[in-house]
Amino acid sequence: MAHSKVRNDALSVSVIIAAYNEQRFIAQTVESVLRAEVAQEVIVVDDGSTDGTAMVLAEYSRHITVVTHPFNRGKGAALVTGVRRATGDVVVFCDAHLLGLERHHLLTLLEPLKTDLADVTLGVAARAGKRERILRLTPTAILTGQRAYHRKHLMPWLAEMESLGYGVETFLHTRHVRGRTRVVRMPGLVHLTKRHKSPPAVAIECYLREAREIARAASKAQPFRRVALVRTARRVIVLGRRLGLSD
Repeated sequence: MAHSKVRNDALSVSVIIAAYNEQRFIAQTVESVLRAEVAQEVIVVDDGSTDGTAMVLAEYSRHITVVTHPFNRGKGAALVTGVRRATGDVVVFCDAHLLGLERHHLLTLLEPLKTDLADVTLGVAARAGKRERILRLTPTAILTGQRAYHRKHLMPWLAEMESLGYGVETFLHTRHVRGRTRVVRMPGLVHLTKRHKSPPAVAIECYLREAREIARAASKAQPFRRVALVRTARRVIVLGRRLGLSD
């Protein structure tokens, strides 16, 4: 245990949040990360928001670093901007629309990296009460926005990540060894979906865009992974259709 504690103290942490038109929920997410006190720096990349996101973030300017894109460049570009600005040894990505994010959630993401049990941790929101802690690499896990990496492991992939939009998580999955990837449950965390954040017509458009970008990222995968990743993209389309707006 003492050895683990030394490792925990030695590695610095940067939390990166990509935000696009998140004025309703970004404050709660930022406050949760700051309250957790596990990161040496919190970086929010405003990816060309056209709502009041910038005004909300301005209220936290003394406590976080805000980087603004002049126009919407996509999730991949926003995360890359954050990684390039980050100084931490470990980078934690968090979505901008989380409810119930607590200190123990972030510690759960960090622990496998800080104890050298994994190079990548994927955090899956889950209902409280279930006991199992480690999950399989399901589509939900592959696409999760809550994840942790050693920053040095991301640096070789930044140029490719930048143009992938919502496909960035799928791409990263293809670039890391499965045996060094750990999936963890985050009980009590609520990840708001597009249908919770946006009007139905906007939500379905976003789902379809996400599916296209995931499929494009999957096309870069090795053949033995490509089928599974394309299947994941199809599941995203199905989620969109469940909104009842497609024929």
